[in-house]
Amino acid sequence: MNYSLLTTYLLAILLFLATPGPVTILVISASVKSGFRAGLATIAGTNIASLILIVLSFVIIQGVFAVSETAMLWLTFFGTLYLFYFSINIIRDKIDLQKTLQDSSTRVSKNHFKDGFLIGISNPKDILFFIAFFPMFLAITSDLYVSMMALTLIWIILDYSILSIYAFTFSKVSSNRTANIISKLSGIILLMITMYVFYETSRRLFL
Repeated sequence: MNYSLLTTYLLAILLFLATPGPVTILVISASVKSGFRAGLATIAGTNIASLILIVLSFVIIQGVFAVSETAMLWLTFFGTLYLFYFSINIIRDKIDLQKTLQDSSTRVSKNHFKDGFLIGISNPKDILFFIAFFPMFLAITSDLYVSMMALTLIWIILDYSILSIYAFTFSKVSSNRTANIISKLSGIILLMITMYVFYETSRRLFL
């Protein structure tokens, strides 16, 4: 087990999930409107959607890996370019939780699991994120399938944990200042991690 790479993955996932986005806002909206249990049901739906997208991304990654290790490096290289763009947008965006909650309140129905699943599966950029993100960390073990299972399990645990904290906390206090601080710090640190992976990938490709 490559523990330094695993630690980097844990930190990156924490930062990504801690950044308020459409899924987070939907979870908060459900919690505010119908209580904490509704938020948990929404989280279950979004998590199932994420798992489907992760499986699709792993199928694509495995296909690329079967071609050659160099092809996998190129996939990671171009993935880091997308993550540069993703991180910079996080840093630049300004969050207005009250307005976003109001705008998203119409998406909340009585079927919270379905709401969460639909918002999760209907976001095509998520699969691009997974394809860009996971190849960077497949070397946490020497076995591709073990690495995939470990990365997925960690994602499930952190996804449920962080979104549950959001559902509980922001249903009590919706603070723009707190949300923006979390978002910008997450973006900055995620950008730094992306720069490191970009350097390592470039070194293996071009040096």
